[in-house]
Amino acid sequence: MKTQEIKPAAGENRQPETSPYFSHVQSTIVPWLQKVRFRKRLFGGVSEADVWKKLEELNAMYETALAAERARYDALLEAQQKAGDDHRP
Repeated sequence: MKTQEIKPAAGENRQPETSPYFSHVQSTIVPWLQKVRFRKRLFGGVSEADVWKKLEELNAMYETALAAERARYDALLEAQQKAGDDHRP
C-alpha cells in the first residue's frame, strides 16, 4: 500500500513548538512513552496495578509540564499588559 504525504494547509504552521511545555514533553514524556512496558500476568494480559502506577507517573509528568507552561503563559500575559500600559497616554 502506498502512503500519501499530508501537506499542511495554506498558512498552517507545522513546525515543532519551542515552548518549555513542548520541550519538556519531547525530552521526558516522549521517551518515557516509547520505553514504557507493563508487567504481564499469567492470565488476563497485564497487571492492572502496574497500569495504574504507570498512568500516575505519566499524569505527574504532564502536570509538571502544564505547570511550567502556565507560568510561561502568565509571564507573557503580564509582560503584554505592562507593554500595553506603557503605550497609553
